[in-house]
Amino acid sequence: MQWLGLLFTLLVLTQPARSSDVYKYHQVSMGTTVEITLVAPEEEEARRAAMQAFQEIKRIEQLMSPKITSGDVYRINQSAGAGWVNVSPETIEVIQKAKEISTLSEGAFDITVAPLTRIWRGAREKGFPPSVEEVAKLLELVNFREMLISPEGKVLLRKKGMAVDFGGIAKGYAVDKAFEILRSLGHENIIVNAGGDLRAGGKRGDQPWTIGIQHPRQPDGIMAKISLSDSAMATSGNYQKFFMYQGRRYGHIFNPSDGFPTESSQSVSVTHKNSMTADALATAVFVMGPEKGYALCQKMDGVNCFIVDRDGRVIVSPGLKDCLTLNP
Repeated sequence: MQWLGLLFTLLVLTQPARSSDVYKYHQVSMGTTVEITLVAPEEEEARRAAMQAFQEIKRIEQLMSPKITSGDVYRINQSAGAGWVNVSPETIEVIQKAKEISTLSEGAFDITVAPLTRIWRGAREKGFPPSVEEVAKLLELVNFREMLISPEGKVLLRKKGMAVDFGGIAKGYAVDKAFEILRSLGHENIIVNAGGDLRAGGKRGDQPWTIGIQHPRQPDGIMAKISLSDSAMATSGNYQKFFMYQGRRYGHIFNPSDGFPTESSQSVSVTHKNSMTADALATAVFVMGPEKGYALCQKMDGVNCFIVDRDGRVIVSPGLKDCLTLNP
């Protein structure tokens, strides 16, 4: 997911409301900037609520970061091909949702892409892509069907060298959990935004929250504005993390079937009632391409999408027509 934080902040500030009632807090977590915005009667109450929400996001990070040795994801990856791993019910919940989206998207979304993530991260640092042979070797380790869940809540990666990467779903889950914390504390008018995976509740003043969708080819431009209330949105695109090599753009979102970055879209935004589903679907739709991705969204209840294809053409779900405005 891409960071919309700055654009989002600018748009919120332009909405009509008493600015003294609106409080914003930032922390870095899960490798991105997390922004919590809430309307509250007084600042100390808002600050305490935001701190509890940030703590919840940190807790999820401890479970699901591949770098934290005590976490579930690290232990799953270390035990690949060796045996079952006991994990938390929350990790099971995220894996089950990931497998569900993998099945619906015919493998376009797949959290077992970690071996490919590593090699492409190195390629971005070096400035040139890996060879077809290097990628082909790693493809043997990418298959969500080789990731098993036992009735007792254990997880197994069947092949040595396999690894999971929750990067396309864990931030969405963390946003949902932080959102639930804020709601449990009595806050109705809120936004939790983790690097572009966001969930909005209630309104600001008497209007829904307005979110900016970044133009994928204009770093300071906003392509569209969308009004959200009691909904989540996630965006995937190839305009933040990429490198150019011999005139070709290599983004950070790749197709699990061939191991190379997908090029059929510039940007995909998905809305749904929860952030975890929107997060995973944004990646899936981006990989599937405009036609298949749009068709998947149309089949699913409560899912809408805003797709910018490789040529800059826009495809919008009917469910967004009344709440989305394209910038000229």
